[in-house]
Amino acid sequence: MEYIVKKILNLKLFDDEKGKRWAASVMDKRYEVLCVSQFTLYHVMKGNKLDFHRAMSAAHAEPFYKNFIGELGKAYEPELIKDGQFGALMTVRIENDGPVTIEIESPSPKEIPGLVPE
Repeated sequence: MEYIVKKILNLKLFDDEKGKRWAASVMDKRYEVLCVSQFTLYHVMKGNKLDFHRAMSAAHAEPFYKNFIGELGKAYEPELIKDGQFGALMTVRIENDGPVTIEIESPSPKEIPGLVPE
């Protein structure tokens, strides 16, 4: 979890004060971070249907998600971390500066130097 938190907060995605592209992070800009739980991202295709059996169960996912939000707040400024309601259908209106979509996946525990798997 620490890996993902650090990447979200430190990845250089934004223009800096001089307009240089890909030079400033969320923390550099003091931007808000909006987190929305979305189990549908973890699907497999079965013909023309989506299968979500690989997604974490809600019983495990909700505490994991809440812990993740807490870790973001500890590493940054808690008042700048925003989240939706876990498991709810929501309408999220965003303005995309791009088109840019970045997917961040943490390496397996054995690939992170110094990390002992749980």
